Amino acid sequence: MADPDQQAEEDRLERLVRAGTEELLTRVGTAFAGGADWAGGLRATAYELRDFLVEDEERARAMVLEAPRGNEATRQVREWGIEALAALIDLGRQELDDADAAPPHAAEITAGAILNRIHVGLEVGIETLDEEMVRELMFTAVLPYLGLKAALAELERPRHPAG
Repeated sequence: MADPDQQAEEDRLERLVRAGTEELLTRVGTAFAGGADWAGGLRATAYELRDFLVEDEERARAMVLEAPRGNEATRQVREWGIEALAALIDLGRQELDDADAAPPHAAEITAGAILNRIHVGLEVGIETLDEEMVRELMFTAVLPYLGLKAALAELERPRHPAG
């Protein structure tokens, strides 16, 4: 028989991760749509993600650090969020003359790298999720689609005007 306290904690985590993911996806969808182009939309998304995370450290830690150890439903919600991020990144294929020029799993790899950087940052302290981190993540995201010159430019680009 399952421990009622453990079950209650798993249910709490699932609710928190689900509600957070739903809110985040709504916010980043709006942010992405406001971009002038793919990179601009992705940049707005990256800043919205950063803002979302630093607004509520408990929620951020639950979604990033605790969710991988949650129950099956919690892990599925987490995967849903990661897949949504990868889908936005993968829209970068439309920027290429040949959509097959980017590696087949570039978006998934990039989304994983982004999540890993956020995970490590939260382990160190939420203050590490700063604008410099966003610029570094944008470098990583645009590199396979727009090339090194555009990726390097992301390291110098200021925050999206809407932020």
